[in-house]
Amino acid sequence: MMIIELRRWPLSWLIPILFPQINDTWSETMRTPMIAIGLVACTVFGSVQAAAYPNRPIKMVVAWAAGGGTDIPARVVADHLSKQLKVPVIVENRTGASGMIGSEYVARAAPDGYTIQYTVADSHSVDPHLFPNIPYDARHDFVPVAIIGYNPTVLIVNSHLGIETFPDFIRYAKAHPNKLTFSSWGLGSGGQVRMAVIMNETGIKLRHIPFKGSAPALQAVVGGHVDSMIVPASMAKPQADAGRVKMLAVDTQQRADLAPGVKTYAEQGYSYNLRFWQGILAPKNTPQAIVDTLNKAINASLSTPQAKADLHRIGIIRLSPGDGGPAATKAYMDEEYVRWGKVIKAAKISVQ
Repeated sequence: MMIIELRRWPLSWLIPILFPQINDTWSETMRTPMIAIGLVACTVFGSVQAAAYPNRPIKMVVAWAAGGGTDIPARVVADHLSKQLKVPVIVENRTGASGMIGSEYVARAAPDGYTIQYTVADSHSVDPHLFPNIPYDARHDFVPVAIIGYNPTVLIVNSHLGIETFPDFIRYAKAHPNKLTFSSWGLGSGGQVRMAVIMNETGIKLRHIPFKGSAPALQAVVGGHVDSMIVPASMAKPQADAGRVKMLAVDTQQRADLAPGVKTYAEQGYSYNLRFWQGILAPKNTPQAIVDTLNKAINASLSTPQAKADLHRIGIIRLSPGDGGPAATKAYMDEEYVRWGKVIKAAKISVQ
């Protein structure tokens, strides 16, 4: 007799309520019609649920500290998405462990569209290759919803060092191994990984000092407690304009609009792809209709002139892989997962 596992079906909990007479003593011929009817009921119920979505506030989890390079764009996106969906989209910071605490929270959340994650490549393209006991499956515990873009980063140093260019930085670091320090927003973070790529490619040796967030990590450089950092250009610019830090290189293909006076790595003779995506995910098993609703709302909300201006103001460069839909988003995230795995292995990056 064929065994049918109702537990695997969406909303399977409705079946014993709708049809309490179903039990293991029924023959397969008796159970199958009732199960089919139950599945139809579940499908209809799910469709009605998706059609009514959203009808209450949505929680957008950010796994990094408030005021940082992920939190700031998340709040801009949440504001515009809220207007598009006509329900509040509330940013909630769940920080720690290089984004793993917040990511695990979302992975375990109900797949109903009311808990989503605004995240960056750190937690889903990088962490899985660095942490052997990561508490979630980056590719299978989540449903990719949309790519937002990327936040250009710059390599900065404290102005008192007197270093003016990226080649000067490399020469100084080679002449003084392990003297210079750099901060990041945590072990395994994008700040650490990007700098590790540079160290591997150039042969320089720096000492890593991790912080709980990009904002405190930046303040450590501004205050002269740490020598250098790779940080979102939008965060570094006010400090550079005030003369507290010097921006040495930006990781865009062309110079960033936010910092047109800062040369790219390529302009200075170095070729790196240090771009980290930012995007939105939902827990696995979120109904496709809800994923589609979110995807369309995100893309529509960010296509308005005001949204474009707001993203430009904070330095975010929009990315829209393929047609911008969920399938294209998943394909892009899968490619980035593989790419960063190869980079981390080649550079022998470790968080030990």
